[in-house]
Amino acid sequence: MTCWKTINISKEFGQNRLKIMSVFLGIMSFIVLFIPFSLLHHSVPLHDPALWQVLLGLITLPILHKLAHALPITFTSKEFKLNWYFKYRYMPFLKIKMRSSLSKRTSIIMMVAPTVVLTLPLLVLANVFPSYYPILIVFTSIHIGISLTDWLMLSFFIRAPKKCIVEKSKHNYDILVRSP
Repeated sequence: MTCWKTINISKEFGQNRLKIMSVFLGIMSFIVLFIPFSLLHHSVPLHDPALWQVLLGLITLPILHKLAHALPITFTSKEFKLNWYFKYRYMPFLKIKMRSSLSKRTSIIMMVAPTVVLTLPLLVLANVFPSYYPILIVFTSIHIGISLTDWLMLSFFIRAPKKCIVEKSKHNYDILVRSP
């Protein structure tokens, strides 16, 4: 196997630039989503959730995002391990550790899964429960901001050769092709 490309998003774009782009994308998506929803539901009385509900949603959103990445892998025969750890003592985080390589198709599905599993249902819920649409739009835009790195990785995976294998190391994704 020959390494076609090694991808490290933090090195490619820079950690600070990624954070700024992610926040900017989240704010822009909030503006773009909030205006049509506010025009659509302008006469609906709004209910604000309790602070603990909002905080619980903000804490579980990144965890659900990682679990959505793991969901397509569960349908394959590939082995992976979920590691829990706490950052800043109180923030739970989840890390996926792959024990084998993935095909290009599985890698693409894995990167698209959080958008399909979380973003789209949040938008549907904002339509179904119009009295809670502002907070659901906030959660949707935060998730869109979180998903920026996934979409950047997806762009590399789509451009990869058809019959490639994707391996994940600690900070990198290695796209491997069979040697001639």
